Amino acid sequence: MKPWYYTTLLYASTAALSAGLAPNTFAQGDSSGRANAMTLEEVIVTARRREEFIQDVPVSLTVFNQKQLDAANITNPGELATYTPNLSANARFGGDNTTFAIRGFSQELRTTASVGVYFAEVVALRGANSQQSGDGATPGDLFDLENVQVLKGPTGTLFGRNTTGGAVLLTPKRPTDEFEGYVEGSVGNYDMLRGQAVLNVPITDSFKMRFGIDHSERDGYLDNISGIGPDNFADQDYTAYRVSALWEITDSLENYTIVRGSESSNNGYPASLIDCNPEQPLGLIFCQADLDNRRATGNDGFYDVYSFVPNPVNEQDMWQAINTTTWEITDDLLVKNILAFGALETKQRSSIYGSDWRFGGEQFIFQQVGLANNFPTTDQETFVWELQLQGSGLDDTLTWQAGLYYEDSEPGGDYGAQSPALIICDQSTITGDPENFQCNNPLGAGAVQSVPGGVEYTNMAIYGQATYEFTDTLALTVGLRYTDDETKGYTNETIYYFPSVPPGQLSGYVDTLVETRTPESSSDEPTWMIDLDYKPTDDLLVYGKYSKGYRQGSVNIGGSSGLDVHGPETVDTFEIGSKSSFYGAMPATLNVAVFYNDFQDQQVQYGYFKPTGVGTTAIVNAGSSTIYGAEIEATLQLTENLILNASYAYLDSEVDELIFPDFPPNAVATEPTTTTAEGEPLSFAPEHTAVITGVWLLPFDAEWGDMKLSATYVYTDEQQAVSEESSIYATLDSYDLWNFNYSWEGIFGTGVDLAAFVTNATDEEYVTYVTGNWNSGFEFGQVGMPRMYGARIRYNFGVN
Repeated sequence: MKPWYYTTLLYASTAALSAGLAPNTFAQGDSSGRANAMTLEEVIVTARRREEFIQDVPVSLTVFNQKQLDAANITNPGELATYTPNLSANARFGGDNTTFAIRGFSQELRTTASVGVYFAEVVALRGANSQQSGDGATPGDLFDLENVQVLKGPTGTLFGRNTTGGAVLLTPKRPTDEFEGYVEGSVGNYDMLRGQAVLNVPITDSFKMRFGIDHSERDGYLDNISGIGPDNFADQDYTAYRVSALWEITDSLENYTIVRGSESSNNGYPASLIDCNPEQPLGLIFCQADLDNRRATGNDGFYDVYSFVPNPVNEQDMWQAINTTTWEITDDLLVKNILAFGALETKQRSSIYGSDWRFGGEQFIFQQVGLANNFPTTDQETFVWELQLQGSGLDDTLTWQAGLYYEDSEPGGDYGAQSPALIICDQSTITGDPENFQCNNPLGAGAVQSVPGGVEYTNMAIYGQATYEFTDTLALTVGLRYTDDETKGYTNETIYYFPSVPPGQLSGYVDTLVETRTPESSSDEPTWMIDLDYKPTDDLLVYGKYSKGYRQGSVNIGGSSGLDVHGPETVDTFEIGSKSSFYGAMPATLNVAVFYNDFQDQQVQYGYFKPTGVGTTAIVNAGSSTIYGAEIEATLQLTENLILNASYAYLDSEVDELIFPDFPPNAVATEPTTTTAEGEPLSFAPEHTAVITGVWLLPFDAEWGDMKLSATYVYTDEQQAVSEESSIYATLDSYDLWNFNYSWEGIFGTGVDLAAFVTNATDEEYVTYVTGNWNSGFEFGQVGMPRMYGARIRYNFGVN
C-alpha cells in the first residue's frame, strides 16, 4: 500500500497548489511600502544552447540558482541529487567521485558517463577507466554560479558527448561591468569551516575580470574503530579557484576565458559492515567473527567503520582552461568557437570494505586498493574543440544551430590500481612496488593484482538542429547528429603470488603472471530528435517529442581478453509535456512531463573470477529494459510573503531481458554477480521521489533587510543498488529528510548577510549503496550524511 502522501503530492501538484525547486525563482520588492515582498521572476536557461525562458523550452528540467544552492547547503553533486526528483547520485567511491543517474540511466564501473556534466558548455574531464572518477562535478564547482540546470532525457543532438540519461549544466557567473564581490565564512558541526571570496573588477569598459576562491574543511562523520590511521572518514578538505576574463573586442565580437582548478584531500569513504552470510565460508569464518567482536565491544554503530590502512589516501587534483570566442556576424548569424584543455589526477589507497578479518590473530586483507607501482589512480588529460553556428531566417520563423565537435582524452602517464586480496601483508611495505611487498598467503588463494595502464578516447561529431514556426502557435524542431567514437587501452597486468608461511612470518613474492592487453573499441551512430510544440497562448506550451539516444562503447583494462571490450547502448525516448504559467492574485507555474524509454544493448556489469583466482568485472551488452514515468514541477505564490515549491517524479523501470555471452576459455564465471536481473528495476531508480519547499519572507520593515525562513521535505522511495540475486540487501530502504534555513540579507541596509541552516534535521539514518557481495559471505555499504548544521556570514561590497 502506498503511503498517503503519494496521492496527496500528486493531487496537490496537478492542482497547482504546490511547487518545486524551481521552474521559477523569486525576487524581493517593496509592494506595500511597509515590508518587502517576493515576486515570481522569469528563469533563463540554456537547455538548447541558447538563452530562453524556461517556460518556453520543451525539455523537462530542474533549475537551481546560487541562492537556492546556498540555502540548501548544497556543496557536492550528491547533495544536488537529493533535491532533484529522478536524479540519483552513485557515491560508491565517495563524494569527490560521484556520478549521476537520471530516470534510471546510471553509470557502471569502467563505462563512460550516462549523464553528461558540463561546466560553461564544456564537458567534464574524463576520468580513469580503472576506477570511477571524473566525468562529473568536482569539489568546489558549486560556488559563484548563475545556475545549475538538470536536463532529463537523451541530449545527444546538441551537447558534446552522447548520453542516454541527460545532462547537468553548471553555468558560472560571468564578469560584469561593476566593481563588486563578497567575502563569506561558515562554521558548523564536525568542525566545519568554509570560506569564500569573489571579486569582480572592470579593468576597462571592454575588459572585465572575476576572481573566486572556495575552501572547505570538515571532520568526517564515519568513526574509525580500528585505532589505525585517522580517527574518522568521509571528511572534507578542498580548495577551488576560478579566474574569468571577458574581453568585448567590438560590439559584435567577444572572448570569454575561464581558468579553474581544485585540490581535494581526505581520508576516503570505507564501506560500513551491514551483515554476514554464515552460509558462505568467508562469511562464517571471517566476517561473523568481525561482526561479533564489534557488537561485543559496542563498535557496531551506524557510522562505525574499520580501516587497517595506516595512511589512507583519497586525493583529487584538477585544472581546466576554457576559451569561448563569440562573433555575431549579422543579426541572423552567430559563430561560437570553444576550446578547452584540462587534466585530472587522483590517488586512492584504502580498505575498500572496511573489514577486520583475522587469521591466526593477524590482519587478513579481503580487498584493498592502492597505487599500482606508485602510479596515480587517474592521470588523464582532455582536449575539447567545438565550432558552433547559430542563425535565423525566413522572417525569424526559422532558427537553427549546427556544429562540429572533437574531443581527445589521453593518459598523462601510466595510472592504475593494485589490489591485495585474501592475503596477510605488512602494511608498511605495500605503498609502492609489489616486488617489495612482504606477505603471507595462508589460504593459498590470495594474490596481489597490479594493473597499470591507460585509456585514450577520441570522439568526433557533426550536428544540426532547426526550429520552424508554422504559425505563432505551432513549431517543429528537428535535430540530427552523427558521432564517431574510438577507445584504445593498454595495460601490463601483473599478478604477484606469495607463499603460505607459518603464522607470524612473511615472505616476498615467489611467482608472477604477466598479461599485456591492448583492447580497442570503435562505434558510430546517428542520433536525432523530433519535437512538435503547440502554444495556444503565451502562458501555455504543449509539446511532444521523440529522441534517439546513444552511449558509446569502451574498453575495460581490468578485464580478461575477450571480456575487455563492450559496445554502445541505445535508447528510444518518447515524451509529451506541458508548461503553464498563471497570473493574478496567486501567480503559479505548473510543468508536467510523461515519458517512455525503450532501452537496448544495455551495458551491464558482470562479476567473475579469472583463472588466476583474481576477481574482476566485465561490461557486456546484455540487457534490454523498459522505463516510463512522469514528472511534475510547480510553483505557487500564496501571498506576497509566502511561496511554495514542490516537485514529484514517478519512475517505473524493468529489465526485460539479460542474455550474457559465452565466456572464453581464459575466464571462469564462478558465482557471477550482476547489478540487475530480468524482471528487476534498474539500479538507482526509485519509483517515487518528491521535494517540497516553503519560503516565508518575514513581514519586517524593508529597512531591516530581508529575513526568510525556508523548510524543505525530501522523500526518496526504496531503490535497488544491485541485483536481488546478488544480495538480500540489494534494495535500499526509503528515507525522509527535513532541511531548514534562515537567512537575513542586507541587515539594516548594509552589505552584511547572515544565515543558519540544518540538513537532515531528524538525523535520519539511511544507506545509499551496497556492494552486492552477499553471495560471497558478507555485505558492506555506504551510508548517508547525518544531521549537519551551521551558520555563515557574508559581506557584499560594490553593487548589490
